[in-house]
Amino acid sequence: MKDIWRPVAVYFTAAVPFVEGKGAVLLAKLLHLPRPLSSVLSIAGSYTPVPFLLYTKQGARLRDPKKKKLPSTFQKYVERYGCWALLVMIAVPFTGLGCWLGAILARMMHLDKHKSAVSIFIGNMIAVLLMTGCLSGIVALFHKILSII
Repeated sequence: MKDIWRPVAVYFTAAVPFVEGKGAVLLAKLLHLPRPLSSVLSIAGSYTPVPFLLYTKQGARLRDPKKKKLPSTFQKYVERYGCWALLVMIAVPFTGLGCWLGAILARMMHLDKHKSAVSIFIGNMIAVLLMTGCLSGIVALFHKILSII
């Protein structure tokens, strides 16, 4: 029972905007959590706010894209490719676009809520798994380098 704080910390870290699953994977690695558990907690934690951002009336004030200035790159690709662009932008872990911004962007661009939710989930899952794999590879490389020295 005393180690319950580690998975809880990873889950809630994943729910923080801009940190999301990518930062939670790093925290899980630092806390020595198993990879499958850290991936599941990171995916679940970072996806938790998405239904609230997409489906509640609170987000209705984000509806007019003319009032808010979107980055032209995001707007151009999302207008052209829709939910596929959203999925790719979220799936690449180094874009800085995560579930929070993806849901807000989908809401502002008037994308279908259900397709957006699925795209955000799949993109989030890909990003977390890529980040987990990259981080594991980097740590293994450092261990190998340190063992040689």
